[in-house]
Amino acid sequence: MPPLQVSFLFLVSLSWMDVFTGLSNASHTQFSNFGSSHSSNSAQHQSVSVNEQLEEKWYASPEEINEGVCIILSNIYSLGVLLFELLCQFESERAHAAAMLDLCHRIFPPTFLSENLKEAGFCLRLLHPEPSLRPTTRDILQSEVLNRFQEVFAEELSSSINRDDTESELLLHFLGLSKEKKHKHASK
Repeated sequence: MPPLQVSFLFLVSLSWMDVFTGLSNASHTQFSNFGSSHSSNSAQHQSVSVNEQLEEKWYASPEEINEGVCIILSNIYSLGVLLFELLCQFESERAHAAAMLDLCHRIFPPTFLSENLKEAGFCLRLLHPEPSLRPTTRDILQSEVLNRFQEVFAEELSSSINRDDTESELLLHFLGLSKEKKHKHASK
């Protein structure tokens, strides 16, 4: 078996926590000794595969992991993970991976809690380990958090439209002035 495949199998066989804590070190150690650029590209591809596996694990609901069953409420769990990732800011890939590992235990970074208190509460509901206790799609659509997102989006859209209108008015004014100058120039 080529050394690169052994290295990949080594990485895959690690527990998720080992992958998180040692991914950069292990991949650098395992893959750095191969001189060709082909090996380097393969190492990057292997690392991407490990990252994809991590993401699949992060987004999988407890019932998907434990029972291999995916139900509609499993998607609600995944929505909670996505919402968390969209709202939380991470200092590094390592911090991101650590936060995602904690997320499966419903543990949020302190900064996320302090900056997004209502959203954190909503995420906790979406991430509930018991599927029947997660909100329904109707509950989500009627939630205060989602309505607030819609209000913010509407305000930003309105602001953007106002900026576009102002820019259009300035452009029309400029074109009008240019047209007047052309007529004055043509009449001379």
